[in-house]
Amino acid sequence: MPEKSTKKTLFVITKSVWGGAQKYVYDLAVNLPKDRFEPIVAGGGKGIMAEKIISARLPYLEIKSFQRDINIWKEIVSFFEIIKILFKINPDIVHVSSSKAGGIAGLAIFIYSVAKKAAKPFLLLGHKGKSYEKAPPPSLPFAIFTVHGWAFLENRSRWQVWLIKLASKITCLFYGKIICVSRNDYTSAIKNKIAPARKMVVIHNGINPADYNFQERTEKEFTVGTIGEATKNKGHKYLIEASKNFPDIKLNIISGVPNALIYLKNFDIFVLPSLKEGLPYVILEAGLAGLPVIASNIGGIPEIIENGKCGLLVPPANSKELASAIKKLIDNKSLRDNLAKNLHEKILKEFSLEKMLEQTMFLYK
Repeated sequence: MPEKSTKKTLFVITKSVWGGAQKYVYDLAVNLPKDRFEPIVAGGGKGIMAEKIISARLPYLEIKSFQRDINIWKEIVSFFEIIKILFKINPDIVHVSSSKAGGIAGLAIFIYSVAKKAAKPFLLLGHKGKSYEKAPPPSLPFAIFTVHGWAFLENRSRWQVWLIKLASKITCLFYGKIICVSRNDYTSAIKNKIAPARKMVVIHNGINPADYNFQERTEKEFTVGTIGEATKNKGHKYLIEASKNFPDIKLNIISGVPNALIYLKNFDIFVLPSLKEGLPYVILEAGLAGLPVIASNIGGIPEIIENGKCGLLVPPANSKELASAIKKLIDNKSLRDNLAKNLHEKILKEFSLEKMLEQTMFLYK
């Protein structure tokens, strides 16, 4: 049977807001070669990511019951919404991002594939005189799950961690390949026996400098800042606490502002005080903008930031150490400039969108 000229590639994600996981989906969907792939995106709601996908003239399918918070009834409804989408478009590849989508979509893909296999006898209707064994095999999707930081690595109670690990193990059963965006996620999965090593691969997030148009600086005051959702995991409260040591320095926390990254050059120091991360795009973007970075020593961040060479790493949830690192950079412009220069060069060399795209398409084969 001749291979199809293009592969229908369905991307599924829980929310259509604009965060790291959404940027990841957008970058892949928009940049896949259209002579080889037919990208379609499905997600919860019609947020900024959905708007960007539609603006790029790609199909966007809303999964109306998808949401981040746990709601059993809505999980059941969203499961059937995904089943309906799978039967409607018959994808060759299904690429899922985010933990909740991973579980619900994974089960939906499994049920869909079982149903397709069960329908094989009916294929004989169009193959008179041919044996059952010679009927063409059903076209089943290749399923991939991208982990943007394991949820069991969050600071939770023992029973919650145990339950999340179990859910993660079950989720991974539904997929042919698991992409970890950081080496830390990969080693954590191996250590906790979440999935076999043969299933997993590390592909770092990457960015394209041509996609960014940073505004020139308008801020006159020395500014320390961050960009991120106003959630507990972003650790903003520790940055606020640390900033109290510097009453003459302006603190700027940007949250929920569309296209906030264009304002990065207004910062003198960029801080990411997160409690949990996979491999954060915002550090790549801050480095691209030429900023010195202070970040929590967690997740995949040390794979970007080599402490003392291209940024400063501090323990998470520690406002005292954070304040010390901020003071170190405030007092030393030469250090700020060197860290920013080294980070910028590292990002251009090691974290390109082209590299991420090539490695992902290799899995699609």
